[in-house]
Amino acid sequence: MINLDTLISIFVFIIGACIGSFLNVVALRGLSGESIVFPPSKCPKCNNKLNWYTNIPIISYCFLRGKCQFCKEHISLQYPIVELTNALLYLFTFLSFGYSLKTLFLWALCSLFLVIAITDIKESVVLDLHTYIVMTLGLIYSSPWLQLGDINLIQSIIGIAVGFVFFEIIARLGYIFAGTRAFGEGDTLIAMGIGAFFGWKLLLLIVFMSIILQALFTIPLMIKRALDSKDYKTASALFLVILTVIAVDLFKRFNLYDNVPLILTLLLIVAIVLFWCLKVILKDIKNKRETNSYLYLPFGPALVFAGYLMIFFSNDITNYASRLFNGII
Repeated sequence: MINLDTLISIFVFIIGACIGSFLNVVALRGLSGESIVFPPSKCPKCNNKLNWYTNIPIISYCFLRGKCQFCKEHISLQYPIVELTNALLYLFTFLSFGYSLKTLFLWALCSLFLVIAITDIKESVVLDLHTYIVMTLGLIYSSPWLQLGDINLIQSIIGIAVGFVFFEIIARLGYIFAGTRAFGEGDTLIAMGIGAFFGWKLLLLIVFMSIILQALFTIPLMIKRALDSKDYKTASALFLVILTVIAVDLFKRFNLYDNVPLILTLLLIVAIVLFWCLKVILKDIKNKRETNSYLYLPFGPALVFAGYLMIFFSNDITNYASRLFNGII
């Protein structure tokens, strides 16, 4: 016989999937400027109103084999992916934090993060309203009346301020090196929202993780595009970045940081390699060469994913970061 906790977990999953279906509406209609209430759900291709039994999260997509019941055009995989993702996020949050007010706030944060990621991936747009809601919830989350997280209201406000200053300084440095912002204003707003929930220390750690995550997707794509375009100089620079990271990791694994002459030599090589790579890549950005279109992959999804990791694995991440940086510095 199924116990009560299992039944509630199934219910949470279903609720998460249903809200995920609504998040698709919020994201897509937010981009188009339509109301999220009217008109009712319809096929984006033929505009026919959807019947309730063809609008069941995840199940309807499978039942219809990914095609509209009216025009038979393919339905975007985005719909079931977002529904399933939100369902799993709700389930993991419930299993991690149980029956608590904290769970409700983190459900809201997870869903808002998901909407932000959708709009950023589809149109490289982050709607201000969504980030303002994240900031507001973060301030309430850390308020003295609730204080559901590990930071207080003052630390939450400082987190917002640090997110703004840190990201705007880096973004505006792009004008010096590349003639344009390093990234959009939406990324600054996302960072401010993250700072409101996690404080400035964890915000910086989330940013560090998001840079790694972004590099894992961006660098291979950039190398492929550079090779396809026979831009071997840029490809070589990117390969050197990868080799430099591997070299640094090997030094840590074999405990070579105690060898002062060796570590100084490594630091000098790393500095030269990174400077040359940065010069090559920024020069190409400034010239707006086609080979660097992948440099403009939205950064918001990486921030969001790193934020998810911090929600569920904050203790493991902070412990590992402490050991990592203590071993290097």
